[in-house]
Amino acid sequence: MTEIASLTAGGGSQMFTNTNDVGDISQQDFLLLLIAQLRHQDPMEPASSQEFASQLAQFTSLEELQKLNRTSTQGIETNLMLSQTINNTMAATMIGKEVKAIGNTIDLEYGAEVSISFQTGGFADDVDITIRDVAGTIVDTISMQSVAKGDHTIAWDAIGNNGNDLPPGEYTFSVEASNIAGDNIATDTVMIGVIEAVRYTNAGAIFIVNGNEIPFSSVLELGEFVPEDQG
Repeated sequence: MTEIASLTAGGGSQMFTNTNDVGDISQQDFLLLLIAQLRHQDPMEPASSQEFASQLAQFTSLEELQKLNRTSTQGIETNLMLSQTINNTMAATMIGKEVKAIGNTIDLEYGAEVSISFQTGGFADDVDITIRDVAGTIVDTISMQSVAKGDHTIAWDAIGNNGNDLPPGEYTFSVEASNIAGDNIATDTVMIGVIEAVRYTNAGAIFIVNGNEIPFSSVLELGEFVPEDQG
């Protein structure tokens, strides 16, 4: 809180209190300062009308800036609410569409076919896919050679390195690629599935795909879902 003291006619002091942040001044404080200046100016050397006009212009500018700030703040809040409403409405229309997004989660179920998808930023002589369980233990590895640049999807038999069928559950996978010189090739792990639901959070809308949460920022591609018997 900022306090401004000025001499009064009685020799005492009058306190002008500004409860705004440091550097701010209210309209009332500005007027009090101006009145105090008029009351206590030297009668032998009174302030010129030009100085008062300048101060009044400053006061007018202050008032207009405060109004503009309030209007701008209200406008920004309104635009944010409108934008959020539009995004939420649009997100709801995505239910049932096929989505391709950045992700590395696999939900393994009994009898269900499992696919692993990834992207390579260039031609790779060697590609190694590592699959881990929820504890982070490596349960299977897949090696590929001469993989072209672009999108790739392979079927996973869900058989572990020990030769046994892996139990249903959640798994994750990572992909490493390199060229003939051993230099790393950029890769992205990808999840492909159908949007089952939309969940609204403070961070925005989140798609639910195969039981997994996918933020809109991770989506690479959206398209119409075509059942296999119609494809």
